[in-house]
Amino acid sequence: MVNEDQVNKRYYGLSGSDASHEATRARIHWMCRHARRSRVLDIGCSQGIASILLGREGFEVLGIDLEDEAIRYARTELAKEPAIVRANVRFVTADATKPHEWGPFDTVLLGEVLEHFTQPEQVLANAAGWLADGGVCVITVPFGLHAFHDHKQTFYAGRLAELADPYFDEIAMEVHHRYLCYAGRKRSFRFRRPDNAERLKRLIRLDEKHFLEYERQYQQGAGKLRGMIRNQNLRIQSLETQVKQKNDRIEGLIRQIKGLQRQLAEARKKSEPGKGGKP
Repeated sequence: MVNEDQVNKRYYGLSGSDASHEATRARIHWMCRHARRSRVLDIGCSQGIASILLGREGFEVLGIDLEDEAIRYARTELAKEPAIVRANVRFVTADATKPHEWGPFDTVLLGEVLEHFTQPEQVLANAAGWLADGGVCVITVPFGLHAFHDHKQTFYAGRLAELADPYFDEIAMEVHHRYLCYAGRKRSFRFRRPDNAERLKRLIRLDEKHFLEYERQYQQGAGKLRGMIRNQNLRIQSLETQVKQKNDRIEGLIRQIKGLQRQLAEARKKSEPGKGGKP
């Protein structure tokens, strides 16, 4: 796969660390909990785990992804499910930036999709268009900087709200395991939107809370690193002292050897006839 996504393997604990398993499950379960009614479009479904989980709960799901390999993997996983689940889920290769005669859906999932676009607005506009009135869009993106070659966006709460606001009315915005989790209802212009001042304050507090948490983690990590560096420096100083002592002993042995060599040369000279020795 282009993005080397292994979400199914992480979900089942077959790839990555225990922390990544926990984070993946928490994120996918959050998305599934916010699905509404019965028809779901899973954009960027990857290996298909969210679609299959919802299919097990009776949702009718269409999972789409740009990558043929991801869709093949998802279909292989779906083939392992009971017939009733297989009947609920369908996987196809498709581009969510293009128009399609789909929907209306009650829920659209965008799990770790938007960060891969320089211009994610088209995907959000299409998602809103494929939603039924009152339908819900569920989005997850990395919170803050996640260094990855195909991540073209860095998201904080305010940035995600700015992108989603033209299309959806926010239901929930939370941070779990360094991922922003958002749910929004398709905007209805028949209703007046609430005052944004309090919402802006809440988003700022959300960012501040998690910035503070990561700053503490950074400082703790930096403190441990400084301690390790101090210990290594002390060890290096100790080794340097040992090396100097050994070098001093070696130099002393070299002087002794040279002294013995001189004595040996003098003894040979005295013992040779005509060179100071007896005839």
